[in-house]
Amino acid sequence: MPTESAVPEQDRVARVGSVIRAVRRQEGLTARALASRAGVSQAFLSQVERGLNAPSLATLYRIADALGRSPSDFLDPALADDVLVVRAEGRLARAVTGTPAAPVTWMARGNGAIAEVYQYEIGPDDDIAGWFRRSDDLVLVMTGGRLEVEVRGRPAVELAEGDCLFAAAGTEMQWRHRGSAPARLVLCVGARSQDP
Repeated sequence: MPTESAVPEQDRVARVGSVIRAVRRQEGLTARALASRAGVSQAFLSQVERGLNAPSLATLYRIADALGRSPSDFLDPALADDVLVVRAEGRLARAVTGTPAAPVTWMARGNGAIAEVYQYEIGPDDDIAGWFRRSDDLVLVMTGGRLEVEVRGRPAVELAEGDCLFAAAGTEMQWRHRGSAPARLVLCVGARSQDP
């Protein structure tokens, strides 16, 4: 899974806007009507449709709801740069303070703000089958054991203690336990701030 952006952010913003415009027209709505339904200004919606402004996830939800669609309908399928694996050896060690006795923390960097944190302990016989998709960005941090993660349409990747996986909103994945020890992980789910 690549770690560098394959599609420029502006291209993604333009694509989201053009899909919103196409769906709006398909539904027979004017920009004014959609803006009113979604609770955004017509000027803001026009900027979104022309690729000049990216809606927050919360705003995208409102626009999608106003069109009777899912927010993921407007997003690209998971691309190479939408999933980032940071191996344990790729994390950055940083002292908490500048003193010699300061503890060290390990940092893996991704995008987005964290809204929810889940801690899992998955045993070898636990049932975790099935595909799932989160509507928010997420980061999965392995704290023990091994877990195989398959992102739809890509080869599976096995994660071990210290590995991190970042995934953009709408990424569809499934997990499989690997090994005999429990897989321990923390799943942090991101959120976007609302547009003014």
